[in-house]
Amino acid sequence: MKLLYENGTIITMEQDQMLVEAICIEDNKIIATGSKQELEQLYSDAEIRDLHGKTMMPAFIDAHSHFTGLANSLRLCDLSKVKSYDELIETMKKFAKDHNVTGTEWIIGANYDHNYMDENEHPTRLVLDKISDTNPIYISHASSHMGVVNTKALEVMHVNSNVQDPSGGRYGRFEDGTLSGYMEECVFVDFINQVPMPSIEEMMKLYKEAQKLYASYGIATVQEGFVNHGLFQLLKAASSSQAFYLDVVGYVDAREKEDLCDANPEYDHYQNHFRIGGYKTFLDGSPQGKTAWMQRPYEGSKDYCGYPSMSKEKLDQVIHKAVQNERQLLIHCNGDAAAKQYVEEFTKIAKQNPSKNIKRPVMIHAQLVRKEELEKMPEIQMIPSFFVAHTWYWGDIHIRNFGMERASHISPVQTAKKLNIPYTFHNDSPVIPPDLMKTIWCAVNRKTKDGITIGKDEAVSVVDALKAITIYAAYQYFEEDRKGSLKEGKNADFVILNENPLTINKEDLADIFVLETWKDGNCIYQR
Repeated sequence: MKLLYENGTIITMEQDQMLVEAICIEDNKIIATGSKQELEQLYSDAEIRDLHGKTMMPAFIDAHSHFTGLANSLRLCDLSKVKSYDELIETMKKFAKDHNVTGTEWIIGANYDHNYMDENEHPTRLVLDKISDTNPIYISHASSHMGVVNTKALEVMHVNSNVQDPSGGRYGRFEDGTLSGYMEECVFVDFINQVPMPSIEEMMKLYKEAQKLYASYGIATVQEGFVNHGLFQLLKAASSSQAFYLDVVGYVDAREKEDLCDANPEYDHYQNHFRIGGYKTFLDGSPQGKTAWMQRPYEGSKDYCGYPSMSKEKLDQVIHKAVQNERQLLIHCNGDAAAKQYVEEFTKIAKQNPSKNIKRPVMIHAQLVRKEELEKMPEIQMIPSFFVAHTWYWGDIHIRNFGMERASHISPVQTAKKLNIPYTFHNDSPVIPPDLMKTIWCAVNRKTKDGITIGKDEAVSVVDALKAITIYAAYQYFEEDRKGSLKEGKNADFVILNENPLTINKEDLADIFVLETWKDGNCIYQR
């Protein structure tokens, strides 16, 4: 069946012809774009779809998030709006009551942010004990890099004050040396990974809801940003049962002993909408949580610069594995010290292996990457994937943590553009919702919640912002031949928006919403 769309704005995202009058789709492919008159004559048997002045463009591509994390968050207590410890306690007590939580079940909360709470400090286990002293409890920070557990959770997991801080993580302690319940980086991640997961049946339901959410924001390709052995088995089961209708690209934990890439070569290509894209690891933490690794101290500190999550030796092992196996590597880098380390070590190892095909390594977040590192990226085909929505969500916190000069250079998109580097945008969901039009607004306007313009010189045009979630994002995934633009031969992945982002007032970009999302020629979301 052929569908011919016309009478609206059709943004192809193709450089040589950004706008066309009509587009024809047959089954799951785009078969033609061009003038309305020409396509009506060529495809007289097509069903006419009138856009009624609305805007059609390529479906959005999520350059980095945690698909299962977002799905799992849909069953948790949302703490994103709590403003005090008392409100946190009340919210979680109500959640436990409404969900009939028993006396021994875990109570889990997500997305608290101490930066926006009256106390301006992370709560402790003593605060969470007021919710329950019989239920184990943990709450995760909005950054997902830290969190707090109650006394019962420490008991259940057999963690006591004798435990030592490993490299790349830290336990919070009271003045007497006992554990406060606060944990950050690898310590927190390792802890919550031991918490029992929902049943497979419940996870399949959550996957269904998560896909609906992504599709409602126009996203047809999503990322599973950190896959260990257990999560791979879950994703494999979901794929086998045909639970996915969005494309899901997973990046496996580069440090795992079993190389999931090598052990599952069939997943180099999509299997019922799921494939493995390569490796992933971390080099530091979050700037708003003051665990990002910086070259200069945080404001108000003489020597605290955050800290690395991985030694240089272990990083070299990870990079060497990716280069030798000719697989893509994604590394989380927020601070400028982490960014410098990644670029320098990858460049060194790439030069040591000149016969190997470098697979477009990606710097995830790239919050405080400097121009010096960006200038070196083209040589190793590195792509910065910017979490540019930080300008709105935590821009005021960055000003406080780094001072205006450094904070103004977070997510330096315009610098990357001037250097002709393809860049992408992401929301790191479930850290923030997968609302990519909000991210476009952030990249174009660069306003903080307090209304401060943060880094005006790093703002980009609407077209250049849209490239980051379409044609450049497809390039990041090595899928530029079938996604990212509306062109003959490419997949029929597209969205229909209520407004034209190229003509609307740039202050109103975040108000644009998705009317329809199509994947492989099928409507997967309709408002």
